[in-house]
Amino acid sequence: MKKRRKRYLLFRLHGGGDDITRKELSQEIWKNLLSIYGETTAADSRFYLNQFDSISGTGVLQCDERLLKEIIIAASLIEAIHENLVSFQPLKTSGTLKALKK
Repeated sequence: MKKRRKRYLLFRLHGGGDDITRKELSQEIWKNLLSIYGETTAADSRFYLNQFDSISGTGVLQCDERLLKEIIIAASLIEAIHENLVSFQPLKTSGTLKALKK
């Protein structure tokens, strides 16, 4: 069995103010992932929100390499969190956290 590789995605969340928490953002991405692709793909994605700074709106998420595009699509389709309009902008993709921080 081949080892599944991780990918890290640096992103910026525009709008919404600084009252959006890491947990709320993670739940919205999961909700979109489940509604668009179903339970099997959502489970296989191994999605995890590593970091999120609500003040700057930047964060890092982790997922399976094969389903990176699906995660980006699900996150980009988030329109609002708590009636605050938001937009998701992927900035950089990497295989390691160290490379993202450069």
